[in-house]
Amino acid sequence: MRSGDAYVASLRDGRTVFLDGERVDDVTKHPAFVEPIRRVAEIYDRAKAAEHDPALTYADPITGARHSNMWLPPRSADDLGARRRVHRFWAEPSYGLMGRTPDHVACVLTAFAAWRHLFDRGGARFGDNVARFYERARDEDLYVAYAIVPPQVDRASPAHRHPEPFLHPGVVRETGAGIVVRGSHAIATSATMADWLFVSYITPLVPGDEDYAISLVMPMNAEGLRLYPRRPYATTATSVYDYPLSSRFDEVDTTVVFNDVLVPWEHVFIYRDVDLVNAQFHDSPSHTTANFQSLVRFGVKLEFMAGLAMRLAEIQGATGDPSVQATLGGEIGALCAAFDALVKAAERFPLITSGVARPHPQYVYAGMGLQRKLIVDMMRTLRELAGGAFQAVPSSDSAFTSPETRADTERYYQSAAAGARERIKLVKLVWDFVGTEFGGRQLQYEMFYSASQPVVNRRMFKSYDWAAATAIVDRCLGEY
Repeated sequence: MRSGDAYVASLRDGRTVFLDGERVDDVTKHPAFVEPIRRVAEIYDRAKAAEHDPALTYADPITGARHSNMWLPPRSADDLGARRRVHRFWAEPSYGLMGRTPDHVACVLTAFAAWRHLFDRGGARFGDNVARFYERARDEDLYVAYAIVPPQVDRASPAHRHPEPFLHPGVVRETGAGIVVRGSHAIATSATMADWLFVSYITPLVPGDEDYAISLVMPMNAEGLRLYPRRPYATTATSVYDYPLSSRFDEVDTTVVFNDVLVPWEHVFIYRDVDLVNAQFHDSPSHTTANFQSLVRFGVKLEFMAGLAMRLAEIQGATGDPSVQATLGGEIGALCAAFDALVKAAERFPLITSGVARPHPQYVYAGMGLQRKLIVDMMRTLRELAGGAFQAVPSSDSAFTSPETRADTERYYQSAAAGARERIKLVKLVWDFVGTEFGGRQLQYEMFYSASQPVVNRRMFKSYDWAAATAIVDRCLGEY
């Protein structure tokens, strides 16, 4: 399995990244990316150290080589449990704040390989391509990001009716060596610190969009691929004490541009097939499997939020207040426990088709439907628990070291339960989570990473067992 050093070295590949109008020579040394890359490298090292731990890895039945459970094809509830454990393993070091760690797109690729017959419908060579790349990604423990959301050019018109062709990614021509891709995708979270990029569409295509109907992979240093990150938060985080999250866990969302990128045929999964592009995520186990990872990761974030709420109450000496207990129990603890139960139910009651176990869609989509409410409500509760504490803080940790301000700072910023430095450290941590630009992005991410709320709710509508519910009503109606 891969080491952290090997991962970091792989990023020094000449990829084309532009930040503030200038090219970034080495993402592993740039202050915008060095800390999140370091966090991922540390987890790779921890994973390699646990290579023979059956709770986190499995042995290939043919070669005997051990691989992370993020690559385990799930055949049973126990396999899904193994996957849940490895998702927690990746989520816990960032407290659930990094949503697109390597285990996310690993879910997509694993599901595709388990469902390769779908890709065979476009031609056997494409199914072969899926299987081969999955094996390569598994064997090399690759970090694959994805770009599947096009820019918001004109939501009312399909790609082929835009005022300019190939504003969205599409095929401008094919050659004997492969296909040439031009266009842009709006969001590729973590692309700057990944090895490869999976490119397709999660948004539905329509007849006429054949030139855009692609599913493929490319290395991040592919000629013609350009990465344009949004403004990274680490560059304005003045210290870890003042910005403990912004400075370390910003995975940096990125716009990707394809300037006539040649993609070899062996890296193409779907070619000019609208129906297959629309089917790849939902007909295969991909969508529920990848979002199961997201739910496990979000569960870690919920625990983090619950801990923040309790520590705020403790540092204020308020845990004995019945109203605070009611808030912590009803608005924090109960919701966290209910969400955890949904995750466990999705795992323990899988939907098994063609020998492949997928987390049960009913529980996956129920969890996804709750995420928006939970993140909004719990962030509001944290704000209410903190009250005016966010405004009554020293400007930086220098207040504790300056001989001019140290005495006043230590005296007047303390609480009955904690010294000033400990109290302010907690308050700044909570503020970085709910109030800074980093915190705002966390809120926006959880609200929209999987789709708008109506889209998520329609998935729940299609997944819920309405037949069982209406059967109860019909039985009641039949009794009189």
